[in-house]
Amino acid sequence: MCHIFARLILVAVILAAGPWQAAQAASPFAREVPSTYGKFEKDTGSLTLVVAELVATDYLKGYDCPPMTPRTNPDGTTTVSVCLGPGPTWFKARVLQRVAGPDIGEEFYAVTGSHWGAMKIGPSQPAALMLLNSNGTALEMLRYRVWPVTKSRDGQYHLVVQNGPISWLPCWAASLMQEIDDREFATDLAITRAEYDSRWADEFADYYRVTADSVRPRYAIPVARLQQGFRDVPLAAADFSCMRPLPPR
Repeated sequence: MCHIFARLILVAVILAAGPWQAAQAASPFAREVPSTYGKFEKDTGSLTLVVAELVATDYLKGYDCPPMTPRTNPDGTTTVSVCLGPGPTWFKARVLQRVAGPDIGEEFYAVTGSHWGAMKIGPSQPAALMLLNSNGTALEMLRYRVWPVTKSRDGQYHLVVQNGPISWLPCWAASLMQEIDDREFATDLAITRAEYDSRWADEFADYYRVTADSVRPRYAIPVARLQQGFRDVPLAAADFSCMRPLPPR
């Protein structure tokens, strides 16, 4: 009787552990905060494109700028190390939509770097389209390969165009731009006249509707169309660098 009871307990433990083990197997990049910035070789990793929302972020420890102390070299010259930006960061994110590439699970940790430092987190911060590179054991969000998404009333994600087609997406993505119907969005997409005049008016006026009362972006790329596009052009073969073409007329 005792042996039967022990077996029943063992079976119950195995069944309970099954979903946990499956979740871990499905999300190999969501186990712990990265402690180092792993080695990521260019053009040798596995790319993934996702829409994700940030859960947490912070700076990697041990990557502080060295003191700006002059160092005399053996040849008599002097070297001074200068940091041009903050140290690298880690972040944890929750996947909302997988656009292209391998499945990285529902949550993941990744590292990245930016001249502006760690990304902001909070209820007012939008989810974003991210291009991630894997070295097999860790994920890196490629520097500046991130773009905020806006949700339409039907729950679909869109990339609102600000200054021409998004330069880090493949060139064919520009053909996916659609005229924005503001009635389809719950969020007011208008920007201030001051922002428009200072940042966009000189070069990118064609991408905005300007009236006496408001300035509104004119184009957006539906993420669903981008996802469909990558079914025709494999992500591994995509060129994530494109000159800005003129907007459609």
